[in-house]
Amino acid sequence: MAGRIAVHYLPALLMAGVRFGTAGLIMLALARFSGERIWLKPPERIQLLILALLGFVIANGAGVWGLQYIASNKSALLNATVPCWIVLLGTFGPKGHRPRWRTLLGLLLGFCGAVLVLQPRAEVGSTELFPELMILFGCVAWACSTMCLRRFELQLPIKTLIGWQMLLGGVGLALLGLAGGDAARWHWSWPGVVALSYLIIFASCLAHTAYAWLATRTTPAHLGTYSYVNPLIATTLGWLILGEELTATQLLGMVVSVSGVLAINWPRRMQRQPKR
Repeated sequence: MAGRIAVHYLPALLMAGVRFGTAGLIMLALARFSGERIWLKPPERIQLLILALLGFVIANGAGVWGLQYIASNKSALLNATVPCWIVLLGTFGPKGHRPRWRTLLGLLLGFCGAVLVLQPRAEVGSTELFPELMILFGCVAWACSTMCLRRFELQLPIKTLIGWQMLLGGVGLALLGLAGGDAARWHWSWPGVVALSYLIIFASCLAHTAYAWLATRTTPAHLGTYSYVNPLIATTLGWLILGEELTATQLLGMVVSVSGVLAINWPRRMQRQPKR
C-alpha cells in the first residue's frame, strides 16, 4: 500500500534509492552508536556487494518499477510466490533443507489463500505482461539473495549487515534512477513524503532487519511464510482504516492462508523419551 502511494508521487527507482540509502545510513549509525563493528573485511565486501545487487538493486528495483504499471494487488499476488522460490532454492547446496509433505501442503494452502484474499480487489482493465514478468524476476532474485545470506556465514552484527546491504543497494538504485532521468521528475508532496518515511522506518529498518535475522536462524519454508501474512494484514488495515470492502471470499482466503502458515510452523510431535 505504501509502496503504491510512493511510486505514484515519486519516481520509482530514485525513490527506492533514497529509501534504502537512508535506511542503511540509519542502521549503520545505530550500529556505531551501540559499539558494533561497522568496518568490513575484504571477503565481506564482496559478499555484501552480491547481497545488495541481488536483494535490493535487482529484486526491489524490478518490483518497484513493475508496481508503476500494474495494480498493487497483482503485485502482492506475484510476491506471494516468494516462499515457493525460497523453498525450491533451499533444497540445494551443503545446507539444503528438503521440505516435508506438510510443508508443501502449507505452501499450497498459503498461496491459494493469498489468491482468494487479493483477487476480489482486482482492477478492471488489462495489464502489461512485461511488468508482471519483471516483478516475478525480482521475486526469484530475492530468493537467491536469501539463500546467499544463509550460506555466506557473515560474522557481522545484524545492524551492520543489513545497514551495508541497504546502503549499497540504495546507491545502486539511485544511480539507475538518475541515469533514467528521475531527478527531473522528483517533486515533493506530503503523500509522497509520508509514504517514503513509512517505507524507510517500518518497511526497511524494522522489516528488513527482522528478515535478515530470521534468514540465518530458521528453515527456508518457515522464513517464506511472511509473504502469506502480508496480504492479510494489508487487507485488514484497508478495511479498518480506509473503509475498503471485506468480502466473504477474502475472509475465506484469510482462513486458508492462516491454515497454511500453521501447517508449516506447527511444531512436530516430540518423540517420547524412553523410560529409565
